[in-house]
Amino acid sequence: MHARDRELLAGLAATNQEIGAVTLQLLTLQPDDAKYAAALRHLGRDLVRIGAEMAARAGELDGQVLDPAALLPTAEQLDEPPPQ
Repeated sequence: MHARDRELLAGLAATNQEIGAVTLQLLTLQPDDAKYAAALRHLGRDLVRIGAEMAARAGELDGQVLDPAALLPTAEQLDEPPPQ
């Protein structure tokens, strides 16, 4: 495994651990709309960042470079099973 892939997957693992903590924070911040929105935004940015990094690495491997906007699924794609 390439060092870049190890770093990418380690970043994914760290983000995954943070999801639980942020989710608990979101559950306790609901009455405070400003803090709730900030926590949602933080989580969303982390997930988008790691997704874009993974897609960029995939593009390095197979040459299929995607516009980051192409990572957002359409309604039809949401029903498709992931590739195996």
